[in-house]
Amino acid sequence: MVAHLCDDEIYNQACLDGTFADLDFSGGLDASNQRGVRRRRAMTPAAVRLEWERRQRRVRRAWGRIGLKGKIETAGAGQYPLRLQVWHLAQEYAIHADDIEVPVPARARAGRAGWRIAFGLFAAREDGSPIDARLRPDGSLLLRRRARRVPLEAETFIAYLTRRPQQLKDPAQRRLVERLLGQ
Repeated sequence: MVAHLCDDEIYNQACLDGTFADLDFSGGLDASNQRGVRRRRAMTPAAVRLEWERRQRRVRRAWGRIGLKGKIETAGAGQYPLRLQVWHLAQEYAIHADDIEVPVPARARAGRAGWRIAFGLFAAREDGSPIDARLRPDGSLLLRRRARRVPLEAETFIAYLTRRPQQLKDPAQRRLVERLLGQ
């Protein structure tokens, strides 16, 4: 996981340095991620963590100087608001925290689910694939998809938004998300 996050920091550095031409996106994002992890396979976990921390520290300092009202150059969107790039990164970290089952305190779950849902809906609109969903008073969501209304708990909706049904413990909810995603 840290090898993947370390490779993400190379992208963040390229946003700062304008060195996108040095990055290999051939085969798509998944292939790029796999290459980044493979490059670090021979390294010790401590060495990978140190590389990630060093890269992350450099990026965060630079972003701090730019400020949340500033913009950075990105590979896909050109000049992009830093505050939105930070939001994307927070979602990436939350996804991977779920992948490795980092515990979330009960008092933080509703707030975390709220911002993740808000971000997922925003990202879908930004990507040109808006999702028709409405938050219900009980915290669940009503997804409208292909003329169907599908009620989903927040955790199930997040698995749908992030395309990660495998994160759901309930097999029925996992199958529901797989069907919704067409898997």
